[in-house]
Amino acid sequence: MNKISKIKILGLLLIMFCSFAKALRIENNKIVDNYNNSIEMKEYKKIIVMDPAIVEIFYLLEAEESITAIANVTMSKIYPYDKTKDLPSVGTLTNPSIEKIVSFEPDLVIINPMATSLADNIKNLNIPVVVSMANNIEEIFQNIKVSGILTGRTKNADIISNKYKEKLDNLQNKYKNKSKIKGMLIFSTSPMMTFQKNTMPMEVFDILRIENIANDLQGQRPIISTEMVLEYDPDFIAGAMSISNVDSIKNANEVIKKTKAYKNNNIFIVDSTKILRGSPRIFEAMDEFAKEIENIERAK
Repeated sequence: MNKISKIKILGLLLIMFCSFAKALRIENNKIVDNYNNSIEMKEYKKIIVMDPAIVEIFYLLEAEESITAIANVTMSKIYPYDKTKDLPSVGTLTNPSIEKIVSFEPDLVIINPMATSLADNIKNLNIPVVVSMANNIEEIFQNIKVSGILTGRTKNADIISNKYKEKLDNLQNKYKNKSKIKGMLIFSTSPMMTFQKNTMPMEVFDILRIENIANDLQGQRPIISTEMVLEYDPDFIAGAMSISNVDSIKNANEVIKKTKAYKNNNIFIVDSTKILRGSPRIFEAMDEFAKEIENIERAK
């Protein structure tokens, strides 16, 4: 299996698992997940973090000393790259080693939904475990709050949350009265596939007043037909995940060359680790997205 195929498969798995996993939350003085796992609401000292988004949040909270080990992501990197590359590993995101996990003697394990089958094995070893994933911006804020509790960085969590909530308010106020433009965000060119309407990338579209071609499409992995592209005639086309360069979009199908996006050179690539991962770096993605589309003329 080639690298591109692996990226597509991992990406599709991520999209499917995101439908079931939720952010960590507080209930009855416990931290709970969506899989009936719960842990004490307190500070933990030796945490194995197998969710890349939570790793990034820990660094934003200046709580990296709480990280004992992480799970490697094979097709991308975890921010901040120069620091996370040297962290001990328990294996890959999709195939972690229970033996390595045990060897680190953690007092908490936070896993990504791609490894939920591991949760029961960890619990059977009397190691606290929860499953974490953010599906929207509100859940990112939930994970920041909970991460602050788990690392003893509640004040930092409040500061970070307030900073990004202000940024979100500013973006929403900037775009709320603007007319919409038409956009496509695809993660595969053959066939052309896009994201469900209730996903984080599409939440970014809503904030930036972008009309999404997939709004009326059904299914976990909506496919965009050439007829739809012609009829929709997007103002821009953006690529993510397995799509690494603009030419792969331009040359994917002759119908692309008939769109306003192609004619006006409004085809670009977005950083999937920012717009899909569920960490506060999604706000960087919004700024970058806004910059890409700022010169597109909106309907009066």
